[in-house]
Amino acid sequence: MIQYTMLQYKYKFRLSLKEVILVFNFKEKEFLQTEQRGLDIIKDVENIVDNICKEGYGNLFFVGIGGTIAYAKQTESIVKSHSTLNLHVENAADLVALGNCHLNKDTIVIIESKSGDTKEIVDAVDYVHTQGAKVIGYIGDAESILSKKVDYVVNGNSGPYYFWFSASLRFMYNKGEFDDYEDFINNIQNLPAILCQVQKDADAKCEDYAEKYKDAPIQYFIGSGNLEGWAYCYAMCILEEMQWMRTKFVSGSNFFHGTLEVIDRDTSVILFIGEDNSRQIMNRVDNFVQKISANVTVFDTKDYTYDDIDEKYRGLISPFVMRAICQRISVHLEHKRRHPLAIRRYYRCLDY
Repeated sequence: MIQYTMLQYKYKFRLSLKEVILVFNFKEKEFLQTEQRGLDIIKDVENIVDNICKEGYGNLFFVGIGGTIAYAKQTESIVKSHSTLNLHVENAADLVALGNCHLNKDTIVIIESKSGDTKEIVDAVDYVHTQGAKVIGYIGDAESILSKKVDYVVNGNSGPYYFWFSASLRFMYNKGEFDDYEDFINNIQNLPAILCQVQKDADAKCEDYAEKYKDAPIQYFIGSGNLEGWAYCYAMCILEEMQWMRTKFVSGSNFFHGTLEVIDRDTSVILFIGEDNSRQIMNRVDNFVQKISANVTVFDTKDYTYDDIDEKYRGLISPFVMRAICQRISVHLEHKRRHPLAIRRYYRCLDY
């Protein structure tokens, strides 16, 4: 009886200690409010898309740079595999320099800019307007130059996924290619609480990863399908830009055509595995790297429970889940490396 009481006491102590760790720089109320603001823009996006569809359009262009093109590519993966929408995804700088013969007066361009003055996006908006195209913009600053330049504006900086997903899926819905749209939108109303819990559940693993690999000489981030864009975004736009860590992004489909030869026992490899049809690609990568490297970290959306989301939508929302997990990685890396995420050496600090 005494032994049982002591074990019970120790178990409760560990739970309490875990809760303290989870609370580290975890602003739950702020997180929930941020996600809710993302949900709150959906009606505005729907109204814009519905009006465009009534007026008629020819094709869609997703245009971005850095992180914004990464978000666009995640929804591009969904559109390409589920829709016949005439969609082109363009890097903003490339589009201005090289052009695209499919861009014309019947084109609808979709862009995002948190600052509202991203140089390449401003230039791209000016360029597509010379071709007669119209622009939908998700802009963080309502008083910014881009808020004034785009034809249809949604202001906010809290919900990039909510913006890209609602816009893409609404165009598909209006084309008769995503009849589950309303049900899907109803399901994701539960995401703020679900993602909050995912962060809590993933936190210990995120901290372990940050502690072990905070000073790794180079790390390889691999993703496929609708997580390919996020693997690129997290490696380059977060860890390289915000932590000055040396990384390389590789798509799961390209991994076996070059990168596999530089993996050895000591190489840090991070796999982002989701639940869309590209999972089979990542399973093949996982099978290989586990045999070669002793430093493989797997973040798999399938490891997390979200009861209030219909099973058929799990694959669709993998980007939401993986981003939430990575936000906790970033918190721990920031602390363990003593390197605030907001610091830059060159970006917006030098003329170039």
